[in-house]
Amino acid sequence: MSNAKRNAFWSFFDRIGQLPTFLIWTALICAVSMLASYFPLWVNVVVNVLLPVLVLLKLKMVMFEKLKLSTLVLMRALILLPIFGFMSGELFVKIVLVFLVINCMEATMTDLLKNHQPYNFVTGLALSLSVLTLAGKWFPGIAGPFTGIYTANAGPRTEALFVSDQVVVIGTICWLVAYTIWNWLFVIGEFSPSIGYLHIGILSSPILSILLTMNPGYWLVFRANSLTCGGVFQIYCKDNIEKQLENKKLAAFIDKVKSRPVQLVLMIVNLILIAVPVGIYFGFI
Repeated sequence: MSNAKRNAFWSFFDRIGQLPTFLIWTALICAVSMLASYFPLWVNVVVNVLLPVLVLLKLKMVMFEKLKLSTLVLMRALILLPIFGFMSGELFVKIVLVFLVINCMEATMTDLLKNHQPYNFVTGLALSLSVLTLAGKWFPGIAGPFTGIYTANAGPRTEALFVSDQVVVIGTICWLVAYTIWNWLFVIGEFSPSIGYLHIGILSSPILSILLTMNPGYWLVFRANSLTCGGVFQIYCKDNIEKQLENKKLAAFIDKVKSRPVQLVLMIVNLILIAVPVGIYFGFI
């Protein structure tokens, strides 16, 4: 993009104001992530594999951004194996859930060692372990040839890991709500308030998507794709995002959220939420 076109692009958002800018970006991330989820070859490869690889090669970024984007790109590329029949869909979904544990632990250890958010570290640790209570399922040909999508739901324990013959919607919803709260707390500890503002949209996108599809099980695939395309946008346009989404009221709110008493309360809320899918898995609920 030339400098003139780039300046015109950002001038448009200057003119329409901050809230419309945020809503447009959220809607675009939501739309792109849904298309990438349903069309892992035609849309996903371009948006969530090729573009991130270029960003990784060309741009400077903090270590966590590089680590997170690398693992996300790997999984977005790996989905091509079941699409072309080189791997079973069931095995792929299990690998996705293993990488979900890894991704959660990356942020969890960053909270402990760098961000000094001990309460969110406890939540992250519990959340990472609770991934083992989720069950995944692969649906080939969901939108035609060379397509496929997967679900991840809470369910009762079976003999096989990440497999269940029953979907418990309330457990799935509790898990994704806990993840959403925990992840935003991590973001505001790691990044600026402007990036925290952007991630309200990135985290809202998969929730909007499951409301549109009326299937909470799709949340994980929508989240993976929204985080990848939103992360590329964040890294590539960081300076402009910092300017466009600078908000003193939100910054003051974030300061309050980062206080120890609020973090403690949110940790307790999250642990209660996480206890629901764990209780379902072990038959306590």
